[in-house]
Amino acid sequence: MAFFTTTRVTALLFLLEASAAVCAQSSGSPYSAYGFGDLLPTGQTSQALKGGTGLALSEPFSLSFGNPASYAALARPVFEVGFNASTVKSTSAIGNASRQSADLTGFSIGIPFGSGKWGIGMGLTPYSHVDYSTSSTVSTADGDVRFNYSGGGGLDRAFFGVGRSLLPQRYDSLGQAGMTLRLGAEFNFLFGNVEQTRDAIYPSFDGFNNTRAFSSLVLRAPTASASLMWQGDLTRKKTKGADNWRWGIGLSADMPASVEAHYNRLAYSFITINNIETFRDSITSTDRLGGTIDLPLGVGVGIGAQNAHFAISAEYRMRDWAATTVNVPEYALPSALSNSTTMALGATWRPQDEGLLFQRAVYRFGLRQSQGPIEVRGHLLTTSAATAGMSLPLNAIQTNSWLHLGVEVGSRGTTADGLVKEQYATLWLGLTFTPWRGERWFTKPKIQ
Repeated sequence: MAFFTTTRVTALLFLLEASAAVCAQSSGSPYSAYGFGDLLPTGQTSQALKGGTGLALSEPFSLSFGNPASYAALARPVFEVGFNASTVKSTSAIGNASRQSADLTGFSIGIPFGSGKWGIGMGLTPYSHVDYSTSSTVSTADGDVRFNYSGGGGLDRAFFGVGRSLLPQRYDSLGQAGMTLRLGAEFNFLFGNVEQTRDAIYPSFDGFNNTRAFSSLVLRAPTASASLMWQGDLTRKKTKGADNWRWGIGLSADMPASVEAHYNRLAYSFITINNIETFRDSITSTDRLGGTIDLPLGVGVGIGAQNAHFAISAEYRMRDWAATTVNVPEYALPSALSNSTTMALGATWRPQDEGLLFQRAVYRFGLRQSQGPIEVRGHLLTTSAATAGMSLPLNAIQTNSWLHLGVEVGSRGTTADGLVKEQYATLWLGLTFTPWRGERWFTKPKIQ
C-alpha cells in the first residue's frame, strides 16, 4: 500500500515509465501528463496558418491571439470559429503507434467603435489539453503486475480585451498613413481541471487486491495581459494610389498570476471477477485541499513589414515556467517545468484585391519552433512545425468573410533515453464572418 501513500514521489516515476511504453497502448500524448497538459498557443485558424504570429502586424478582419492592441485595428465587427483534426504517429524504441483527434479551437468576437480609435475582443479558447492512456508490465516473483496510467481534462481561457489607438492613422494627400501607436489590455479567466488515474493490477490467483489512485486538480484564475503595436511607413509613396511598405513592432506581456487550486485524491483497493470490479477498502482520501499555483511572467516581441499584397513577420516569446511555485497541500507537479521559448516566422500574400476567387484569396505560410516547458529525463520537449494554407473570400468583394483552410506538419520529442517522438499532420478549418458594409451592426442609430 506504500504505492499510494507516497504518490508525490511515485507519480513522477510512473509517468516516466508510461512515456517509454506509449507504443504498447495509447489514446493520447504521454507528454500531456506533465505540467498543465499540452499548451495550445497558436490562436484561431487564420493566425495558426502563419506560424502563430500576430504581434507586430494585424489584420482588419481577424483577432490576433495574445495581442489586445490589435483590436483597435479592426475595420468592422468580426466573428471567428475554428476546428482542427490531427493524425499523430508515435515512435519509441519498442515500436510505433498512431492516433487521431479532432478539436474545436474556440470562438471569438471583435467589435470596433469610437470612430476607429477603439476595439474590443472577447471569446473562449482552449488553453491546454490533457489526454493520455498508457500501460506497462513489470515481472515479479509472484507474477506480472500491470500498471495503468490515464489522464484527461485541461484548461480553457475566456477573455475580454480592449485596444486603443493613441496615434490614429491620418492619411496624407498621397494616401500614406504615417505613424500609428496602439495599446491594449486583456482580462483572462483560466478554468478547468486535470485528472489522473493510476492502477496496479496484481495476479488474481495469489489473492492480492488491486489498487487505484485517482486525483483531480481543479484550477480557477483571473489573469491579465497587455500589448503594444507601433507602426510606420518604411517606404514613401511617390504618386497617389501607389503602394508602399510599412514596418511594425509589437510587444506583449502575460502578467504573473496566482491560480486558485483545489486538490482531491482517493485511493482504494478492488478486485476483478469476470471483468467486474468490486470495491474492497479505502486506503486514503483527501477532499478539496485548497491552495495556489503561482504562474510566472511571459513576454513576447515581434517585428514585421507589409504592403497591400505581402506581409512577413517574426516573433519571439518566452515564459520562465521554471519559476512556477505550487502551494497546494499534498500536491506537486509530476516533474519540474523549464523555461519555454517560441520562435515563429509568418507570411501572407494576396495577389489582387479584385478578380477571380483565387486571385482575391490570401495565402498563408509559417514556421515555428518551441522548446519547453516540459522536461523529461534531461530532454527539453522541442516542437518544430511548418504551416501552409489559404483564406478564401465567401462572397463578392463587398464582404470580408473568409473560409480558412490549411495544414500543419511537425514533430516533437525524441526517441533518446526511452522517450517518444511524435510526428503529426493537422488539418485546420476556420470561418471568419464579417457583416456586409451595408449592414450597420453595432452602430448607434441617428434621427435624421
